[in-house]
Amino acid sequence: MPVAASAIYFLNLRGDVLINRLYRDDVGGNMVDAFRMHIMQTKELGTCPVRQIGGCSFFYMRISNVYIVIVVSSNANVACAFKFVVEAVALFKSYFGGAFDEDAIRNNFVLIYELLDDKPVPNATLQVTGAVGWRREGLVYKKNEVFLDIVESVNLLMSSKGSVLRCDVTGKILMKCFLSGMPDLKLGLNDKIGLEKESQLKSRPPKSGKTIELDDVTFHQCVNLTRFNSEKTVSFVPPDGEFELMKYRITEGVNLPFRVLPTIKELGRTRMEVNVKVKSVFGAKMFALGVVIKIPVPKQTAKTSFQVTSGRAKYQASIDCLVWKIRKFPGQTEPTLSAEVELISTMAEKKSWTRPPIQMEFQVPMFTASGLRVRFLKVWEKSGYNTVEWVRYITKAGSYEIRC
Repeated sequence: MPVAASAIYFLNLRGDVLINRLYRDDVGGNMVDAFRMHIMQTKELGTCPVRQIGGCSFFYMRISNVYIVIVVSSNANVACAFKFVVEAVALFKSYFGGAFDEDAIRNNFVLIYELLDDKPVPNATLQVTGAVGWRREGLVYKKNEVFLDIVESVNLLMSSKGSVLRCDVTGKILMKCFLSGMPDLKLGLNDKIGLEKESQLKSRPPKSGKTIELDDVTFHQCVNLTRFNSEKTVSFVPPDGEFELMKYRITEGVNLPFRVLPTIKELGRTRMEVNVKVKSVFGAKMFALGVVIKIPVPKQTAKTSFQVTSGRAKYQASIDCLVWKIRKFPGQTEPTLSAEVELISTMAEKKSWTRPPIQMEFQVPMFTASGLRVRFLKVWEKSGYNTVEWVRYITKAGSYEIRC
């Protein structure tokens, strides 16, 4: 929540509160009384839209028969506050059919609360004082470094014939900052909207190369949302140390790191043949770590024998699976597993075996299933020091299942 605005009030011409939202607990509940007594009931109401009473500042504007009042307890950018009011009123009018008055507020107070939560009062303190609630001033490091990790989980459900039934990627950008002073960072990604906006601002065609469409993006509070909405760039003053900058989701153009081709044959009531080929689709110079393939078998499994071209395999009775582990899995390779499974013969009528899906676990460093890439990471600080930036990528298995 913003550090500049402590509260926002919507009042009618009598000074009655129509709706309000408290962002901080550094102001008392008598702020409305102070506004009525020292501003509304005096002749100075229309002379100056900014008044200081006690330790608080009041920024107010009249729209139709409604006063919008922003209360702050610290130094703040007045122009930024009034810009927020104008933009908020325009947003409300777009939802209320062009009207914004006392009746419109009373009829839509639930929607207004939701819109206020989606469009928080801007953090104006930074623009004047350089202070932000998530970072203290006076930080000094001998070596100024930024570590950025893009961590993705790929989810897949594939049919036994190799067609994709469901696929998506959930990702997050984790940062660890050891930077002196109050730096301003700018992050550029290869997302489609951001590249198109950049080309418009610079009046030139967009650069060639793969672009991706980010869905369901959420940001840390340090990100300048106004700048993101207008320029589609991720600009922020980072917290000190480790934090999650943003989360996102991808549903189109997913690069699957592995393809699994299973063949399972039931030979009568007491035998099965299992053949599984796993192909790594990522580059030959890359590799996956900690790969585990869990191949389901019936509960009445009595004995198994294996042949694998890479890694090790064993039967794990507690989960009714053949577990195939490959510690280091190079790209563009196709290891195989062949197994013979002996089943316990029972006199009871055999129920058909509902084959659960094959499951995979893995981590692939320096690979993103979404194709997301960092185009640039710029650090600016008034002292002009040099920084070292480190960027890493890793894709992990989420729910990665293949029907067999």
